[in-house]
Amino acid sequence: MLKNAVPPYLKSEFTVFSMTRSTLLAQLSLLVVPILYYGFRPLVVAGASMLTAVACHVLFCLIRGKNISITEISPLVTGLMIALLLPMNVPLWLPCIATAFAMLVAREPFGGFGRNPFNPAAAGLVFVTLCWPRLVFSYFDPSRASSFPLLGAGTYSMVSSPSQVLKQGFKPDILPREMLWGNFAGPLGTTGILIIGACGILLFLTRAAKPEATLCFLGAAALAAALFPRILCSPLTSVKYELLSGSLFFCSVFLVTDPVTSPRTLPARCLYGAFAGAMTMVFRWLGTYEQGACFALLLANAAAPLMDSAVFRLRGWEGKPNEE
Repeated sequence: MLKNAVPPYLKSEFTVFSMTRSTLLAQLSLLVVPILYYGFRPLVVAGASMLTAVACHVLFCLIRGKNISITEISPLVTGLMIALLLPMNVPLWLPCIATAFAMLVAREPFGGFGRNPFNPAAAGLVFVTLCWPRLVFSYFDPSRASSFPLLGAGTYSMVSSPSQVLKQGFKPDILPREMLWGNFAGPLGTTGILIIGACGILLFLTRAAKPEATLCFLGAAALAAALFPRILCSPLTSVKYELLSGSLFFCSVFLVTDPVTSPRTLPARCLYGAFAGAMTMVFRWLGTYEQGACFALLLANAAAPLMDSAVFRLRGWEGKPNEE
């Protein structure tokens, strides 16, 4: 059966389309609050990124002579995810370039959806972070009046995000409980902590995503934050700030659960999540940039096959890579 099937190989009553659709709808819900506050600029940023992803996918289909399927919505998920990981005030060309890299370098050359060894959205974000870090980590102050036209730069005041303040070794001015409501500086889709959490619970309850990697990811990150706080505070306060700032919580729900690049067995997925969470904190401690989740995720993607192989050997399944 698997020899004739199209990857990813999911042992589930859900189709790849239904699972991808659920993820897309969950991510779209993160645009509702920004649109209510700032107008249609968030939708324009997301739309530009999603259109770029579709255009790149169509281009590769034409080059390969493949039929273009209207049920192939995974490019939309990649494009939207990249837009949500960038500030709303970025120039429109930046999410387009990140998405083009994700599709043309990290996904389509490997055969398209289900065959890519690395998460395309993480790869695209890492690329623009290395090339234009000032733009990727420039945030507007949500507590002050701002103007965001559909096109153009807009008028706003710049401010350091909580993750930037933590990177400098200081305690953010905002309290952790206030961060739950999303009214602080950060990437477009990563500050709505309560909405992200609700989306994750819904995806897990409907079995559109598997929770073990997420739980282990958050557990490892929380343990590291408690044992090695970056600021002078209690371990619990350190955990709150680390989990709620930056893109860590968003990545734990939407990127770590990617069925294509994560391991196929339950023990390996737990190890995968814990490894990604621990490496995220290592990048936060030692890395150049304030956010390290996407860098850590690419390392975890590279190690995922080794984790599955280790589980197969321990269970005597070597040569029989069946999904658990």
